[in-house]
Amino acid sequence: MESSIWRRDSSSRYRLAVACLAVVVGAPLLWLAALQIGYIGAYPACGNRNLAWVQVPTSVAIVLSAVMALRAWQLRRRARGTTSTDDLLSLCALAIAALIVIVLIASAIGPTVLNPCD
Repeated sequence: MESSIWRRDSSSRYRLAVACLAVVVGAPLLWLAALQIGYIGAYPACGNRNLAWVQVPTSVAIVLSAVMALRAWQLRRRARGTTSTDDLLSLCALAIAALIVIVLIASAIGPTVLNPCD
């Protein structure tokens, strides 16, 4: 028997908000982690003359951020037509996730073109 105070809409809105906030916070943290791992990997890459130490973490971060962007796009489609707060939060999640994908692709250009030992 369902409680008289339980509303399904509030639970689904809560899950939508938590998922959107996870993308809003998680995508920049993913970029930060990829950037720091790239800085740490520059020394072994220089010592071994192997750019995989720098390129692999950035490539993994690009794939993960693209997955986050696809999830944000799904959240955006689900939030369309709901309250303005959910709509705005899903739009922010999509914009931030797409921006992080672009930033990570731009971050991958440097280690690909330049040698970390130079």
